[in-house]
Amino acid sequence: MPILLLIRHATNDFVKAGKLPGQLPNIHLNEEGRAQAEALGEKLKAAKIAAVYSSSLERALETAWRVAKHHGLPVQVTPRLMDTDAGAFAGRTIKDLNEGEDTRETWKHIVEKPLEARLPAGESLLEMRQRVVAEIERIAAAHPDPISQNDQPAQPQTIAIVMHSDTVKAALAHFLGTPFEHFQRMATSPASISGVHVGQNQANILFVNRLPYQDLP
Repeated sequence: MPILLLIRHATNDFVKAGKLPGQLPNIHLNEEGRAQAEALGEKLKAAKIAAVYSSSLERALETAWRVAKHHGLPVQVTPRLMDTDAGAFAGRTIKDLNEGEDTRETWKHIVEKPLEARLPAGESLLEMRQRVVAEIERIAAAHPDPISQNDQPAQPQTIAIVMHSDTVKAALAHFLGTPFEHFQRMATSPASISGVHVGQNQANILFVNRLPYQDLP
């Protein structure tokens, strides 16, 4: 089974402003984000990446093609890797949600009890986890280990998957077996890479939140 590189997209003005993007369209990488994505592509240039998948949101796609171009690969786009549908909270700042009289109790419930919470007019965090994990497991199953000439499994394929902060953290929590209530305790910086080797019966976390200027193990 493959090694998955779970990549958070590079930065944009929503990230810099502390806004909740959800699934809003037309959020593009800013100048800093484009530089991060180029550095990410250079970092992974020597990796033997067999396929590149991406969320259908622009900020993920603009990061993914900067990885894919070094390998002559298409970006395989899947909406099931999109960020959480933030519904009525999309576009609002985290500060506003924390402090607003009309939002603070709901936001507190979302942060403290993600298994129970639903974003108003959006999806629940549990629904987000279920669709993202199902899609990642589908991708992993589509890339079994190649068979070498002596009929023994060869080196696992490496697959790049570009998505979003919460979706990366939800996937890592799943593979770690961590209670979902604690998934926000992990850090996923813009343009960071987390590595997971998916086996037949278990998954091994290889590294978490590596940045483009850091060496991979």
